Amino acid sequence: MNEETLKNTLNSIGRTVFVECFSIFKSYANSQISREDCIEELMQKYPDKKESGCKVCCSQAKLIFEANIQCRAIGIICDNWGQTRLSDETIEKAMLLLQDCS
Repeated sequence: MNEETLKNTLNSIGRTVFVECFSIFKSYANSQISREDCIEELMQKYPDKKESGCKVCCSQAKLIFEANIQCRAIGIICDNWGQTRLSDETIEKAMLLLQDCS
């Protein structure tokens, strides 16, 4: 997956959602939880999100993890610090995730 495709994939998931649900997506990609569980957990965390949107998030995030580029994805999010609408809390979580990648 090239950089532009990765950015588009992150945008389809939502950068905040990717950071906030990183462990859910990781569990799904590692077959520790089912697709249905991934969708259900997202729907509980984001009650305003439709099921179809949660399906997209889970499937797109799984692609990132299967390609083993989740650290690159987090790096992209961190690189945009101060240039995005992401909250400081989300950026801080992303920075912690990035440290775990090292």
